[in-house]
Amino acid sequence: MTSRAPAARADLPVAFGSFTLHIAQRLLLESGRPVRLGARARSILAALVERAGEVVGKAELIAYAWPDGDAEEATLRVHMGALRKVLGDGQGGTRYIASVAGRGYCFVAPVARATTQGAPGTFPAAPAHDAHDAYLPARVTRVIGRETLIAALAQSLPQRRLLTLCGAGGMGKTTIALAMAERLLPAYADGVRFVDLGRVADPGLVDAALAATLGMTAGPTARAALVDALRHRRMLIVLDSCEHVIDAVALLVLALLQGAPDVHLLVTSREPLQCEGEWVQRVPPLALPSPRNEISAAEAMHYPAVQLFVERAIHSADTFQLPDADAPGVVMLCASLDGMPLAIELAAAHVETFGVAHLRRLLDDRFQMSADNSDIVQPRHRTLRALLDWSYDVLPPTERVVLTRLAVFTGEFTLGWARAVLVDAEISRGDVETGIAAMVAKSLVSVDASEGVVRYRLLATTRAYALERLARGGALRDLQARHALHWRDALRATWTDEPALTQAEWAARYGNAIDDVRAAIGWALSPDGDAALGATLIIAALPLGYFLSRLDEFCGYTARALALADEGAAPLDPTLTTRLRVALGTLIYHTRGVAAGAEDAYQRALRDAAALAQSGAQSGAQQQALAGIGMIALASGDYAAGRHHAETMCALADQDGDAMARLWAEHTLALAHHYLGDHGTARHLARHVRTHPSPLVRPVDNLTALVDRRVCMRIVEARTLWIEGYADSAASLVAQCVEDALTDMPLALAQALAFAACPIALWRGDETALADYANRLREHSLRHALVAWHGWVEMLDAALALRDGTPAPTNADADADAHRHLQARITHTGGKQADLYATFGARFVTPLAITRAVAGKSGWCMAEVRRVAAEAHPHRHTQAGRLAAAAAFEQALDVARAQGARAWALRAATSLARVRHELDQGGDSVRAADLLSSICARMPEGRGTRDYRDAQAVLAYYTSTPASTQAISAANDAATTQARG
Repeated sequence: MTSRAPAARADLPVAFGSFTLHIAQRLLLESGRPVRLGARARSILAALVERAGEVVGKAELIAYAWPDGDAEEATLRVHMGALRKVLGDGQGGTRYIASVAGRGYCFVAPVARATTQGAPGTFPAAPAHDAHDAYLPARVTRVIGRETLIAALAQSLPQRRLLTLCGAGGMGKTTIALAMAERLLPAYADGVRFVDLGRVADPGLVDAALAATLGMTAGPTARAALVDALRHRRMLIVLDSCEHVIDAVALLVLALLQGAPDVHLLVTSREPLQCEGEWVQRVPPLALPSPRNEISAAEAMHYPAVQLFVERAIHSADTFQLPDADAPGVVMLCASLDGMPLAIELAAAHVETFGVAHLRRLLDDRFQMSADNSDIVQPRHRTLRALLDWSYDVLPPTERVVLTRLAVFTGEFTLGWARAVLVDAEISRGDVETGIAAMVAKSLVSVDASEGVVRYRLLATTRAYALERLARGGALRDLQARHALHWRDALRATWTDEPALTQAEWAARYGNAIDDVRAAIGWALSPDGDAALGATLIIAALPLGYFLSRLDEFCGYTARALALADEGAAPLDPTLTTRLRVALGTLIYHTRGVAAGAEDAYQRALRDAAALAQSGAQSGAQQQALAGIGMIALASGDYAAGRHHAETMCALADQDGDAMARLWAEHTLALAHHYLGDHGTARHLARHVRTHPSPLVRPVDNLTALVDRRVCMRIVEARTLWIEGYADSAASLVAQCVEDALTDMPLALAQALAFAACPIALWRGDETALADYANRLREHSLRHALVAWHGWVEMLDAALALRDGTPAPTNADADADAHRHLQARITHTGGKQADLYATFGARFVTPLAITRAVAGKSGWCMAEVRRVAAEAHPHRHTQAGRLAAAAAFEQALDVARAQGARAWALRAATSLARVRHELDQGGDSVRAADLLSSICARMPEGRGTRDYRDAQAVLAYYTSTPASTQAISAANDAATTQARG
């Protein structure tokens, strides 16, 4: 069937009620403010508005809004219900969309169309997007009867730091909080953040939930990092549904109140936090007239409880109207529901089936039964429980099953996820779709159609009730197993079938699912769970953990699974256990460093993998364990051992005929050659690995391959290019490396900045670029709780503040203390980083770095460390010290030239020419100048770098005599001719 698209004048705005629809701009405004509405619902609205007054068939609407055909009538009903709620259809008697039985839908409100773009009148222009709006969830219903309360609270909150909205479940606390947050957006320069704690089961993850909302990652010191990040922000934070984790929330709130003076907090909970300075507002019931037998519909409609009942009844029964005869009954019914918004919505959803009078009698009977048999003390809790019981009892059997099964989802879920978990021999795909649509109409399931993919959820009260029913029926464990199995298979398939997905794409697709994945892992590792399923789920979910930078959290899950296996509590397949050990080694290494048990995990995995290989199993775990051990060897500064492990990996890959394993072995080998000082070999290997035609940026089953190989290899290429004298090419490659890293896991950008961008900027003498890259590393490592990288930032800050040539503090003791502290920090980091930091300048060279250079262990930077050590020697400026320095500079120059390291050679030759000039040794001085001039002429790039300028400044010393000038000029000409030849 073809669908009629909106008319050709779709670029002109259309007004109805308080709304303006800009069809071409895909934007709906209410009183000039954007309304969040998903693409499907917006398409449905556009189709109806363009044909206002006509009946548009259901099939036609489906064909227009779902051109791919992936929708059924139940899905259309869900979107139509969400659209009506957004428009407030039925509120105050205003109608927008009418159902026409057996045919379709009709837009019935008066429509005003602009005749020209930008015409004056009631057509507000589309405003600029407010980025802060994106941090608030879309309200799925309009606010009724709370306007005065919201206005008063919103006016007072900026003067009070902490407000808690208290009340029973179903009183509308979240609705009020969201409306307040929207109203208060202009009052907070850094915006508003909303944290849904209803989906957080573990109190230990409360800080992580706030961190995720702020775009940060929770590490071991999450609370301190949060306070630090918010210390200078003016922001409102909404913490919703806190009652089940209230102690953890109270501790977090206290920390924020003490450490972030311009952060204000709005909390919703069934009980107060009991924090000092807390302002508690009990949420009252919706206003009602006093129950009486004579009240007109017009008079009753002045009261919010009745308004809500009528609006929701219209959503259920499109033709519903409140006649005078039914008005007293509706008032009494709302009074029996204690003016509780959720209870009123649930009751109103059944008007079409029972009518007002019969509905009231049924509920009265149920409430009396509940009062006679319940030990629930609080009347509103008893009322809601009785209403939930009644709502459940009147559901058709299939819908009861769908409702209880949906409770297995901790947070939001899509229709696809629901089908994957719920469908079996008893419940079909169609049952799930129609069941969800029916429960949306009955207010048992809420729907958010504000984004491209429609998401559903059970309200906390409803979910708790449904979960209890599911457990009582003995089906809970089976559903939890299916839920865990779904996430294992879905995540595994995504990683295998779509390995090129970026960090942003992973976050968009599965970021909202992290709480469900956590719940599934938690159940699987529990005594009632399935540890083998949990272990495979952990492996499948690792990419999600990596992309969301939840490394510390997944380290804990992996350790728990292995502990169960080691204790014999959960026998696991040996191959699976080996893979878990590889994963544990990787997670420990990237969260706690080389000295925290990572190598032990890798070594045990290697032994287990070798045993498996002898039995004929080919899991690839040997190569992965070797990759991890090699990575630790390189990180520890044992570059020769790293090369040995990489060569062993190559041999194993060739033996197995595994091309991808061979490529990853060459990846490790390129790193090893670079650190050993085999610059040309390293650069060619890195380019080969980076440009390999394999579409996989990383082996999807390699648990050590956290970072896109293009990022890793560009780091090697950029560093070797700089060392070989191609300073400008290195800077360009760094920019591309950082750009690639932005779409990869958070760890990738940290590596690109710390290993390439910052060092190369420092080596070039580009302090502006260094400051920019260092700031980016600081912000990135804080946001993603990459604690291991904070030390790098401190060293880079020191490089900016204490670099050679910067005046030392006037207080000599303070300078000495600062230098000792810097030296101690560097030594503590280990050999690899001591090597790197020594290239930052004389103040950064440590005895450890010198010892390694003398022993020939520092490889790639051995020439530079020897040079810097000689420059930093305390007797450098005595006569004997100058002679010793000259000898050291010559040795450094020999090493650099042997490695083809033009950049280090230029520095060594500059130092040598300088000291020879200081010694005033005649012929030796001229020869040193000749050598420096020759090296300068051979530099292929980098004439604007600090090193090249320093070399030219030293050569200027020698231009004072004609003989020196003539000799240097001749050497320069010869070098230039040789370079061209």
